[in-house]
Amino acid sequence: MRMFRSLLAVPVAAAALLAVAAPAQADPVTTFTPANTLGGGAFPCFGQILAFHDPQNTFYGRQTVWIRADFTFLPIPILARGCGVMATLTWKNLDSGASGTFPPVSLGDGTAFGPTDALWVPETLPTGPGRVEVTIDTDFPHTPGKGTFYSPE
Repeated sequence: MRMFRSLLAVPVAAAALLAVAAPAQADPVTTFTPANTLGGGAFPCFGQILAFHDPQNTFYGRQTVWIRADFTFLPIPILARGCGVMATLTWKNLDSGASGTFPPVSLGDGTAFGPTDALWVPETLPTGPGRVEVTIDTDFPHTPGKGTFYSPE
């Protein structure tokens, strides 16, 4: 019986040591539900405004929501060379009740089909610490995008 206890103690001690030595996990990346929208500049023009929050990917040290456009349109050179919208992010801190709207930002996509060539645009929101809900709207007919993340600042 003593031998059995000794053999059992070794794996339990090793597991406890590994649990203490494991590195802390960072908050996960939050991918938002995209805003599905019509756009302007080409016909027909429709697509999505994509967004994510990564607590490790800040902009000048501030918590940031990154957004970009991904549109599909007919590549007719005489009509337009791209497709775009004005996107607005509205946020609400669910813990403190603070809220606000970030100024509209112009987002566009110059590739008619396939992967977008649009850059990720940083939106630093002065939310304060807590759970933050963000809604993405555009200046064209759309279904809003939405995401919730935790802001430590």
